Amino acid sequence: MNDGKGIDDKRQRDFDDLQHELTGRDVGRISRFLAEGDVRSPEAKRKKAEREHMRRSLSMLLDDPIYRARYDRAMDVLRSAEQAVDQAQDSLGRMIRAAQIDISSMENRAARLPDGTLVFRDATGTVRSADGTRIESDLAATILWTGQEPSFEEYRAAQQHLEELHISQDDIRNYEVNVLGSARNRLMDEDNPPSFEELDDIMKDIEAEMPDRVRHTIAEPDATKPAAPVFSTQMVPDLGANR
Repeated sequence: MNDGKGIDDKRQRDFDDLQHELTGRDVGRISRFLAEGDVRSPEAKRKKAEREHMRRSLSMLLDDPIYRARYDRAMDVLRSAEQAVDQAQDSLGRMIRAAQIDISSMENRAARLPDGTLVFRDATGTVRSADGTRIESDLAATILWTGQEPSFEEYRAAQQHLEELHISQDDIRNYEVNVLGSARNRLMDEDNPPSFEELDDIMKDIEAEMPDRVRHTIAEPDATKPAAPVFSTQMVPDLGANR
C-alpha cells in the first residue's frame, strides 16, 4: 500500500510540475517536461518576447552615433572617476598609516601616571589625560617630566587629523559604491539601457557627488602613473554572448 501511495504522490507532482511549465510559472526548479522556450501560456510568451526585445535595446541604441557618443562619454567620465578613487584611496591609506605612526610616537614620549595612564600638559600648564580629563594637582605632582613630551594640543590635533582622514576614507568608499557602482550598473544594463537624458544625469551625479580628495586627484594627476586608457568598444556589453 505504501508503494502505491508513493506512485500516486509522484504522479501528482509530475502533473503539477507540467502545469507550472505550461503556464510559464517559475517554481524554482529546472524544467522537466518542456524544452527551453517551449512555453504555451500567452503571458509567458509575452514576457519572453519582452525580455528579448529589451536585450536588443542597448545594441540598437549603440548603433545611433549620437547616442553612442554620449554613452562613450559617460563611460569615460565613470572610468576617470574610478581611477581617481583608486588613487585617492591609495594616498589616504599612506596618510592614515603616517598619522597612526605619529600618534604612536607621541604616546611613547608622553608622561604617564603610576597606573600607566597617558597624560599631557596643555598650553596653560594644566595636566590632562588623553581624553581631556583634568588630572588632580596632587596626582599630577607625582609625574616625572623629561621635557620631550608632546603637548595636549599637539596630541589632540594629531587625533583629529586621523579622524578626519578616516571620515574622508568613508566618504570615498560611499561614493565608490553608491554613485560609481550605481552608474556602472546602469551603463552596463543591457535589458534596460539608460536613456539619452539619463546618461547626462549619470555624468552630473558623478561630478556633483565627487568627494574633494577625489576631485583633487583628477585636477592633479599622479605623473608616475600611466594615463587612463582611451575608451574602447570592448567595454560595451557583449549582447550576443548569452543568446
